Amino acid sequence: MPLNSVCHQARKRRSRRRYFAVLAMFYQLLTIIILVVGCLAGGAFLWEKANTDPRFLMQGDTLAMAGAIRECPEAVTELEEIGRSFINRSLLDPVILSDLDSAYGKSPWIRRITHIRRHFPNRIELELLLRLPVAQVKQGREYWLIDSEGYILSATGSTSPFPALPEISEAVRGTIQGRPKQQGTEWKDEGLQGALGVMRAFWASPLAQAFPIAKVVVVGGAYRDNQGNNQSSIRRYEVLSTTGALVRWGSFNAEGLPGELTSGEKLWNLQELLQHDGADLPGVALDVRTHLPGYSQY
Repeated sequence: MPLNSVCHQARKRRSRRRYFAVLAMFYQLLTIIILVVGCLAGGAFLWEKANTDPRFLMQGDTLAMAGAIRECPEAVTELEEIGRSFINRSLLDPVILSDLDSAYGKSPWIRRITHIRRHFPNRIELELLLRLPVAQVKQGREYWLIDSEGYILSATGSTSPFPALPEISEAVRGTIQGRPKQQGTEWKDEGLQGALGVMRAFWASPLAQAFPIAKVVVVGGAYRDNQGNNQSSIRRYEVLSTTGALVRWGSFNAEGLPGELTSGEKLWNLQELLQHDGADLPGVALDVRTHLPGYSQY
């Protein structure tokens, strides 16, 4: 056989081998692609089935609340509505925890979320630190709920008082100013914050039970002088008990009178005065501001 013919046959055989090798690689790659696509499609199908599986769907929420929060039906309603909005969401949803955190975190009634965790198959456990109303602020004819830090909790003012909560009121209208327009915002008025400070001093002392607070009246504050200029006087406070006795407390930070006592010393004075018979009766005024405490009628 001629040499040229032998070389030609050899080239053809090599070409066929390359062709079949490429074809085999193509089919192998195609098989891999089909398997990957099949796995992805199957996984998506199974994931979709799992996400709609009734065993993993949240069916409702259990909201246990006690204490002062029950005085706020709008708070209970809002928190229950947030919980209901997650009914039929799957526990397998990868963003359900972040969605819950965001939804509850936007509520003015929530100070922070302290704990959130999945419990399979269909339960999520949350622990919420709530902003509980501790007092109501009376401005004009409206009552506004606030928490212990002065954050306003009412969306709108109530025309009737909340009987279970002590009241912060003004001796003269306009003494307490700067009410926030947005629910869940801190009310930064100096007189209001001082009144809360007086309340906290009472609540942290043994007198919390012996002299339960009904009202703290803010005296003094912003005013206009004879030239029309804005001025500010030292805020002073008067504390009224549920029995009708009144305590002339003075300023919050012992800055109102020469020789005015600290909060702790005033509480000691009050405790001493309450040892006298009739000191906590209606119409009795107890002056605890200085080292010469006394009581009289008001």
